[in-house]
Amino acid sequence: MTLKSHSRQNSEKNGAYAVFHETDLVDWSQINSLWDTALRTFPQVDIVCNGAGVYEPPYSSFWTLPGVSPLAEDAADAKVGQYKTFSINTIAPIRLAQIAIDYWLQNRSIQGNLIWVASIGGYVHSVHTPMYFASKAAIVSMVKSLGRLRKEVGIRNAAVCPGATYTPIFQPEYCRDRIRPDDLHMTPQQLAGVMMRVLTEPEFGDGNIVEAMMLGNKKNSSLGVREVPMHLLYPSCGAGEDHHLVEEEEKMVGHLKEHGMRG
Repeated sequence: MTLKSHSRQNSEKNGAYAVFHETDLVDWSQINSLWDTALRTFPQVDIVCNGAGVYEPPYSSFWTLPGVSPLAEDAADAKVGQYKTFSINTIAPIRLAQIAIDYWLQNRSIQGNLIWVASIGGYVHSVHTPMYFASKAAIVSMVKSLGRLRKEVGIRNAAVCPGATYTPIFQPEYCRDRIRPDDLHMTPQQLAGVMMRVLTEPEFGDGNIVEAMMLGNKKNSSLGVREVPMHLLYPSCGAGEDHHLVEEEEKMVGHLKEHGMRG
């Protein structure tokens, strides 16, 4: 990927600046380098945007068999098996979040703010790209699992789940027909506006899953934003009383508050 010219122009106009650090998210050493560069460049890191995503490309698709299809780049005989779609969409964002949360727990004066770019694919489904949808579902679950961070240690954490948005993810030949320029879709600017709301408004930051998508049709459309009611999926009868999951979680949270991730 490269920085777009309009991004450079906007940053110059507003007196802000950005540093581009090329990163292969499959390679954890490059994720470490990305983080180290941020710490060397800026006084501190307040916000982390976990926005990695590929749309189940042919080189890492459920419908492209490793070791059979010449398109597949995932090794059929890998000692540590991993699909690149999951390495990029799921594993890399979780690793970066782990690094960031450890940093904020060591620097309690910084009000950490972690925003994830998931997808409506995290809770709807498609046989066309099942690994993309599953990879984003894992992100949604991760965000919900970290939902106590702000209450317990002051770290905001939430996800934005975009609907159709016309970005370069849909420009490769293998998926360019799925969302076309004349289809109803959000613009990147509209999505960025929703992300800023989630980053700054007080009702967000506690593991919220925030959906953003265009509603209506090309002639009469509006931007719809809502918090996805994930709690409706929870068991209706409660977690039960014949185990110790809750009390053990409380012990873990207490240890985290006192010692961070290194105690």
